[in-house]
Amino acid sequence: MTHDTSKDPRILVAHHACARLQRAAQQKSGVKLSVSKEKLVELASSADSAVMTLMYMYQEPRDLVGSDPMSDLQGTTGALTEALEPLLASESAPALLKANFAWCLRTLSGLPSRLDGPAGSMAAGVDLVAVQVRNVTMIGTLWRTRVSDGETEYTVVTNIPGVRVGDVMAVAFLPPREVGGEISEAMFLGDEKRGESPGSHLTAEQIDAREAAAIMHEELEHR
Repeated sequence: MTHDTSKDPRILVAHHACARLQRAAQQKSGVKLSVSKEKLVELASSADSAVMTLMYMYQEPRDLVGSDPMSDLQGTTGALTEALEPLLASESAPALLKANFAWCLRTLSGLPSRLDGPAGSMAAGVDLVAVQVRNVTMIGTLWRTRVSDGETEYTVVTNIPGVRVGDVMAVAFLPPREVGGEISEAMFLGDEKRGESPGSHLTAEQIDAREAAAIMHEELEHR
């Protein structure tokens, strides 16, 4: 039976990332890039074209990994990453814009590895990762945490009590959003402490990712 790539959650989320990427490319950042805005928009459009081709190839997911459209997508994502490096490294650029670009690039660059694993729910379209909590600060009724995957730190705003520095927990890298006046780049998948090393990728079979899947369903319905 031919795999229906048009309904594959991993490709659907990648397509959503392309839509967000194209919107972000139109916004003013206040940071000078090595390419023009027109070129940035062109690259974002090229990424979307590659994902759309993958969406309607109707091949087995693992066959898509080595396909020409996937190669095109990874090349374009690499060019976008290089072009956006000054913005992503800037402390003066709008925080939400930076986080949006970072999420889109993460989602697109990680598509081959996701296609090589189980499809499962819509949560299969985003990275589920073990991270270590590095800092916890209370903001109103919420907690602003800084977590690390062993290489990079991210902000996670949560209403889960009892999160402590040093805890290793699972997060889903969902589209960033403003929560309590802070930009949250991921969501804790429950309050369970994990035994994996920070940076370990998890699957929806290893962790309860139903809330992450529900959020992605809502994202795709209202994009």
